[in-house]
Amino acid sequence: MRLVSLRQVRPGMKLGRTVFTEDGKVLLGSGMVLTERLISGLVRSQIDSIYIDDPRTEGIEVEDVIRPQTRQIAVETIEKTFRQITNSNKLARKISLIEMGLHFQRAFSSILDDLLQNKQMIGHLATISSHSPSMYHHSVNVAVLATAVGMSLGYNRQRLMELGIGAMLHDIGKLHLPEEMLKKQDRWSEEEREIAKQHTMHGFNLLRKQHDISLLSAHVCLQHHERLDGSGYPQGLHGKQIHEYAQIVGIADIYDSLTSPRPWRKRYMPQDALEFLLGSGGHLFEHTLVNAFIKHIAVFPIGSSVVLNTGEVGVVSRVDPDYSHRPTVRIIKDGRGNDVHHPFDLDLKTNIKLFIVGFEDDELFRMSDVTGSNPA
Repeated sequence: MRLVSLRQVRPGMKLGRTVFTEDGKVLLGSGMVLTERLISGLVRSQIDSIYIDDPRTEGIEVEDVIRPQTRQIAVETIEKTFRQITNSNKLARKISLIEMGLHFQRAFSSILDDLLQNKQMIGHLATISSHSPSMYHHSVNVAVLATAVGMSLGYNRQRLMELGIGAMLHDIGKLHLPEEMLKKQDRWSEEEREIAKQHTMHGFNLLRKQHDISLLSAHVCLQHHERLDGSGYPQGLHGKQIHEYAQIVGIADIYDSLTSPRPWRKRYMPQDALEFLLGSGGHLFEHTLVNAFIKHIAVFPIGSSVVLNTGEVGVVSRVDPDYSHRPTVRIIKDGRGNDVHHPFDLDLKTNIKLFIVGFEDDELFRMSDVTGSNPA
């Protein structure tokens, strides 16, 4: 199995992993043979990449740390709740708010149970990407990433629930933004960005009124854009004024935003996003929280096609969490760009003269440095 940009997909290729719509429904199931019509459907759904199966990558499995059905339920819970909150029917909206906490407790409990059962996979969480740009999938990704950090910090189940539910709901205040802003395909203007900053307060005011949602979860919504040096919003808090949950979600939010595509840009490479976060330690976020986050991320995700310093091209087949920058690579092209008849695995931990210089597929990634205090 390997990851390819949609521009490289051709009819006859076999889909390696299920593709979901932005609202959590199955768009295409794993194992389907792709046709022109199906590929066109992926383009219309703004999917920028998919996993395919081919004989050269046989045995390379890209597993999500949460089950597909867990992700589907979580995304559908967020989508349904968000839709009901904006419902013009006041009675329907009131009922949905009463039941909100229960729905999110159930959805996040499934995420947490999956993570607790798959602790051995938490060392390469870059494989969680759903390749959908939707806010619903982003919220689930942020919840998974944030919870992994909470687990590494030794949080008990109650604290993990508070953190995870806050992460799932961190962007709920965006429901109060003008519809034309949410649907806009271009980057927001400065004026629109100022309007968007109000989403943290909108979300907090909504969540703090829910009797079965922790006030700490509500503070995640309020503070996830606050920064240690006071440069964040909405209150310009400093240091310990910012709750640890909010800092963790802020880190996860930036990482998933940078490594996901946007209508106006390609995704950033994982190592670029990680370098940005490393540079933010001590002034945007606590060093200990940044380090706790980074140790769970694979710099080169399983299934990604990479280029070695020899010019050879390979697919990452295994990742050792302790040496994520030196994975095992399945070589599929030689240094001249010719297909290798018998692909073979190279463990870069033992082949110390070899190293990865980049990704093969320049259609997937934005090839520039991540700069600015809010590059996402």
